[in-house]
Amino acid sequence: MQRNHKPQILKQFLAASAALLVAGGAFAQASAPAAPAGKAGPGHHHHMGHGGGWMKAVDTDNDGAISKAEADAYFNKLDTNRDGKIDKSEMDAHRKAVMAERHARMQAAFDEKFKAADKNGDGALTKAEANAGMPRLAKRFDQLDANRDGKLTRDEIRAGMEKMHREHHRRGPQGQGAPGSQPAPANPSAPGAPSSSGG
Repeated sequence: MQRNHKPQILKQFLAASAALLVAGGAFAQASAPAAPAGKAGPGHHHHMGHGGGWMKAVDTDNDGAISKAEADAYFNKLDTNRDGKIDKSEMDAHRKAVMAERHARMQAAFDEKFKAADKNGDGALTKAEANAGMPRLAKRFDQLDANRDGKLTRDEIRAGMEKMHREHHRRGPQGQGAPGSQPAPANPSAPGAPSSSGG
């Protein structure tokens, strides 16, 4: 009896995993400093979105298809209490682990790009360095340069991007554009307010 239900359970599980991993793409906005380092900009979640990410996670032999053995292995990875079911807490734990792993990858990519752009090795980017090495970041330079010293540190970038992300979510779905497309804060007197030279 249990065998007859297993293919249906696997289908439901894989569909839920796909939805969960796609939803995990929203995490990229919380880790927005990494967006300038990647090939895709904010709102483009190539790692997890559009079904590619979850399939890659399950298709361990990279043949473009998911075998029953691969599906079973993935199911077993999530079924941490080994009861033959995946409950909400197991799905939540899996989502958190995937998001943490993705955040670590994004952070590493950002740090590598930042280091390469920081030509004088002083731990901060001038506008010229940002334009040359991280042009997407350079467009937000003035918004992110909180202390107005003409340089961006990693901390300023993280804090500024987190602030923009929070303010975007406060504006809600009626806010303008897709996440990341309108990064400027709504309050024109805020330090991150758009300027004529900010891009």
